[in-house]
Formats: sequence, C-alpha cells, structure tokens
Amino acid sequence: MKKLTRTQKGLFIAAGVCLALAAFFKFSLRGFGMTAICFFCLAACDTVFALLDMKKARRTRLALILVLAIGMGCFLAGEIPVLADARSAKDTSADYLIVCGAGVTGSRPSLSLMDRIDGAYDWLTAHPEGKAVLSGGQGPGEDMSEAKCMSDWLTDRGVDPDRLILEDQSASSRENLKNSLALIAADGGDAGGRIAVLSSEYHLHRLSWMAEELGFEAVPVAARTRNPFIFVNYAIRESFAMWELWVFGM
Repeated sequence: MKKLTRTQKGLFIAAGVCLALAAFFKFSLRGFGMTAICFFCLAACDTVFALLDMKKARRTRLALILVLAIGMGCFLAGEIPVLADARSAKDTSADYLIVCGAGVTGSRPSLSLMDRIDGAYDWLTAHPEGKAVLSGGQGPGEDMSEAKCMSDWLTDRGVDPDRLILEDQSASSRENLKNSLALIAADGGDAGGRIAVLSSEYHLHRLSWMAEELGFEAVPVAARTRNPFIFVNYAIRESFAMWELWVFGM
C-alpha cells in the first residue's frame, strides 16, 4: 500500500474535522442545515483531493479546481447583492408594514422570529399611524401560526391589536407578500403603492425582487440578527435561494 504524503494526511484530517462539524450543526443545533451542508461539501472536497495522486491526476485536479472556481463565482454572484442590501432604507415610513414570519418552537418564537418581532415593535413605535400585517402560517412542530405568535408578543408589549392584521396562511416568502397585499387591499390600503417590508437583513434582497414582480414599492426594514452564527448560516443560504428565484422564479 502506497504511503500517504504529508499533504494527503493533512487533507484527510481536515476532511474528518469538517465531517464532525457537519454532524454537529446538523444534529445538535436547529436551523443550521446550510452550515452543515457547507462543512459536508468541504469534507468531500478534501477527501477527493487527498485520494487523487499528485502527479498522475494533475488534469483531474485542475478540472476539479476549475469546477470549484466556477461554483464559487456563482455563489458570490448571488451573495454579494444579498449582503449589499442587508440594511433598512433611510426613510421607512409607510401606511403598512409587512412582517415576514420565521419558525415557532411550540408556542415560543425562534431567535430569528424574535428579532423580527423586536423590529416590528420598533417600527410600530416610530410610526404610530401605521399598521402591520403579521405574515406566517403554522408549520410542523408549531403550536400556533407565526402570525399569531407575533401578535401575542406585540400585544403583550402594549401594541394596539387594531393596528395588527394577521395573515396566517402563507408557507413561503412569496406567499408572505402576496397574501399580505390582499389583506392590505381589503383594509382599504394601496396594495400597489409604498409598503414597508420587514425581515432579517439577509432576506431583504430576495423580498425586493419579489416585490417588484408583485408590483409594489417595497421599503426594506431590517430586523437585526443578534446571533452572528445565524446570520452567516442564512446569508449563505440566501445565495442559493436567489439562484432558485432567477432560474425557476420561486
């Protein structure tokens, strides 16, 4: 059996570390699936490079490096605009605010949803004449809809329930916006005008694309993600989500 080179040993060790991290993020933490996938891909790449013979597989190595470079270029094409638009507009005034939901654990908001609840509370406080459409249905493992969870927390903080409109049927970002527009129109608002849209920073670029397709002026309002690991995980995922939107319109 051919003795492993120092480089190959290092690559196998790196692959093992990445595989362990992938398992940790997948099975020990909730909501870090994209981080787990990234570490698994790194482990696979390290393993492939370690198995390739340094001299005999030179062309194969170069081809693999080219494929990885193209993949990284595509990733950056989706990621750069996501990060560039990860902020609120200078003027966030509007008659209505659409708040996009996130996961609920039982009856308690996830960290991402809590960030959005805080952002919605700040906007409603700063715009006392505005109304908020709280958007999000009920998914697996959730004892109530995301809209109801947000409403409960906001009313507990003293927000007038008459300023809150619940949209509890949506199961995707596009449905968040589309269903909320219908409720705004039913409430007498202009569903084709200026409407503030609140979500986590990394989510705003994709929402702006969808808003343009749906025919209204979206005013981005960023809910600051306090956990940096959550931000990185979902910011990476957004690049792939943008490519899905560009290619399939989803």
